[in-house]
Amino acid sequence: MRVPGRVLALLAAVSILCTACGCLGASSPPPSGGGITSIDLPEPEGYTLNEALAELDMLRVEGGLNITGTSMHQVLGNRVTLDGRAATWAIGLEDGEEARWLTSGVTGWRETSLRAPLPDAEVNMTEILSPEDLLAAQEDAIRPAMTRLDASTVDIMLAEGVYTITIRSNTGVEVLAFRADNGEVIV
Repeated sequence: MRVPGRVLALLAAVSILCTACGCLGASSPPPSGGGITSIDLPEPEGYTLNEALAELDMLRVEGGLNITGTSMHQVLGNRVTLDGRAATWAIGLEDGEEARWLTSGVTGWRETSLRAPLPDAEVNMTEILSPEDLLAAQEDAIRPAMTRLDASTVDIMLAEGVYTITIRSNTGVEVLAFRADNGEVIV
């Protein structure tokens, strides 16, 4: 069906007129104390690595993420509190010859595209301390650095049998290393 040009012009004029009238008409007065009201919600509580891995296992069982046949080679924790709760966790998995990265945060686990090589050694969580156990055992070594740097959280990297704890703030960065199997300080 062919629409004559005058009909299209009339429809365009009516649309413009309706839009302009809606914008130019008398507006209601703004609410008292108006403007944008900020809603300050507390940041969601993080997960320990064990809790995050349990959620990942449940996803695997339900068919949400296929990680069958993969092996964990690296763990990263971002904004980790001294009780071992992180804002986000990332794990590097080896899937045959391919490296895969999964991240967990407020929205749960998802696969992330990251072109980062994985360490050679596999991480076996049953043979090492969990991040929360390491942080509890080494709190006396970690807390003073956090106090010096005025930091409330740390970043954790687990690879090749070593936990690397990075404490950072606007005033500086400090890095501590611990054996993953017994928590002993590495100098």
